[in-house]
Amino acid sequence: MTHSLDNLKHYHDEAMKFFASELMILKEVIPKINDTKLAKIATLLISCGQTGSAILQLATQVDTFTGETAMLSRAFMEKITNFCYVSIADEKEYRAFVLHPIYKYYHGIESFKMEDDLSFVQEENIKKRKEKQKKLKDLPIVQEALFIFSETNYRLNWTKKTLNQRIKAIEEWGKLMDVFFRLNKIHYYSDTSEALHGSLYGCTYNLGVFDPEFDHEKEDELEKKLYKENTCALLHLGMLIHESLTLISYSSDINEIWEHSYNNRNRALSLLFHVLERKENSLGNIKNK
Repeated sequence: MTHSLDNLKHYHDEAMKFFASELMILKEVIPKINDTKLAKIATLLISCGQTGSAILQLATQVDTFTGETAMLSRAFMEKITNFCYVSIADEKEYRAFVLHPIYKYYHGIESFKMEDDLSFVQEENIKKRKEKQKKLKDLPIVQEALFIFSETNYRLNWTKKTLNQRIKAIEEWGKLMDVFFRLNKIHYYSDTSEALHGSLYGCTYNLGVFDPEFDHEKEDELEKKLYKENTCALLHLGMLIHESLTLISYSSDINEIWEHSYNNRNRALSLLFHVLERKENSLGNIKNK
């Protein structure tokens, strides 16, 4: 790495501004979605805005919250990937996505809650829960949800497609820069799974503890590593926002806003290449798409 710490701090500040700008654009675009299908799942984008705001707050303390930023980056990446995938998926997959919360709520009724008084006879509690489930089951939409998933198995995911398969579907659709979905998956999925599940590797991977080539004795080396990785994360995630805007632009009139995001994305891409010390054509002719 040839960048100085001061330069990396400057690049990080620019990356924060880019990501904040994309979050604001996303907030502006959501009410303009005209497509009924996209509008029904726009909750994912609203949630992305909330997660993104949290990432921005954590990014102000790079030396403390890099691991937490990575965990939230995974959540952010999955939300946008799911939004784009469900938007282009067939009706069966789309229906499963929107009915999965009903299926989960139905089975959640059986679970004991923190506020439950365990001194009560459990049979009585179970009876009340079963009665509530029975009333819910009278609703056609609940019946449909249980038909799609299961009335007995409460552990089913909303899709049988892996994240790789969902990204592959986006690639095959061919109207987005799918390379950003793949890069985000590679960077934030596996390692942050370890962090989320509390493994020793997950709690230390961002510190380079197990990398024999990383010199912890070198002045500013760890701080430079953290600033570089956090900068790249902010740039990667902001570029994913732009891809979601591109998808929305095919069915909603957001051309002026999209152009602003497009220009932002191109500048961010140049910054990313600079931070990584790579030539700008290393990912192909992205800027022209």
